[in-house]
Amino acid sequence: MMKKNLLLLSVLAIGNTQAASDPEDTVKLFTNIAYVYDSNVFRLSDTQQNNSTRKHQQKGDSSFTVGVGGRVDLPVSRQKFYAMADFSQAHYLVFDELNNPAWNVGLGWDWVVGNQWNGNLSVSSSRQLSSFDDVRVAVVDTVKTNRANWNGNWRLLSNWALVANASYTEENHDVRKNQNANDRQFGGGLRYMSDRGFALTLLHNWSKYNYTEPLFFIPANLRGYSDQNTSLGLNWPVSDKFNANLTAGYSQWKSQFNGTKQTKPTANIDLMWAVTAKTTLSTGAGQKFDSFGSNIIGRDLERTAYLAANWAVTDKSKLGARYNYRQLETETSLGIVTQNSVYDTFRVSYDYQILRSMMVQSYVQFELRNEKINQFDYNDEQVGVSLKYNF
Repeated sequence: MMKKNLLLLSVLAIGNTQAASDPEDTVKLFTNIAYVYDSNVFRLSDTQQNNSTRKHQQKGDSSFTVGVGGRVDLPVSRQKFYAMADFSQAHYLVFDELNNPAWNVGLGWDWVVGNQWNGNLSVSSSRQLSSFDDVRVAVVDTVKTNRANWNGNWRLLSNWALVANASYTEENHDVRKNQNANDRQFGGGLRYMSDRGFALTLLHNWSKYNYTEPLFFIPANLRGYSDQNTSLGLNWPVSDKFNANLTAGYSQWKSQFNGTKQTKPTANIDLMWAVTAKTTLSTGAGQKFDSFGSNIIGRDLERTAYLAANWAVTDKSKLGARYNYRQLETETSLGIVTQNSVYDTFRVSYDYQILRSMMVQSYVQFELRNEKINQFDYNDEQVGVSLKYNF
């Protein structure tokens, strides 16, 4: 009771202030608290249970999450350095084994050299509870992810530039150690920027995905794969009210286990239309090879699509609706499809700006998974509300 009273007093005290960070502020801080009810926390089918659901004889649970975070932006001449961090602690009312801290920290540098060179260098590290969406055994696991990214642009002429990128990502799991892996990517290409606002980018990317742990009798060095992708992307602001992003390419995936090769088209399209001053519609679809997925010796092919609408009800409130489609197909290097799941997600959200410094966000979500190979279909309903305060 004492904790609840202190929390209520804190919220009331915050609500009587008007402070809030401006975009140009050097230091920006925030705190938030969120409540979520999830009817199927472990994403189990009707016929499945795990140790937690057997013990408590239920699949749903409520959770409270408290978080704090901030960002520091430090411009130095033409350079811009920044640091960001957020920390949160979840508390489940029943499944207390999920009460784990989560965090995300990062450093970055938006760099400029002369009048022709610019880009970004960033590093980050995060820790969170692993998703149960693609883990049909519902193992409680946490994952730590480390990332390093660099990209650069060399302006050749007024409308032409050379572009390059490099990144390194690694995942380390507490329990599912056979998913520990790292991904190295390099890319380069050419970009044309029109005086009318559209940009056309030709890019070729190389990537190497390596597991760090063996799986049964298969050594770690034979579990990974390499991938090459060539793509042509178009960013086109058709008008003040309509914007299009289109990418089409070709990807070749090669297994380290037996040298098997697969080639697939890759594509992505995003369209946004400002129907009125208060209403926007957006839609998109795509296909890609997914790294850090559920595969163990092979590849994950992911197809996605979405349709969304947002309506500014008033100056302080916004109503949103979104439908997401996702198909995940897992195929081993031997050509055996081990998973073919379709996810349909429906979400309605409502945001209200109580004060300049405080916002309430709420949502209702329904998700359905249809597993075409095994009987791992599930339904999941969620209701959530959060309160965020910007200092």
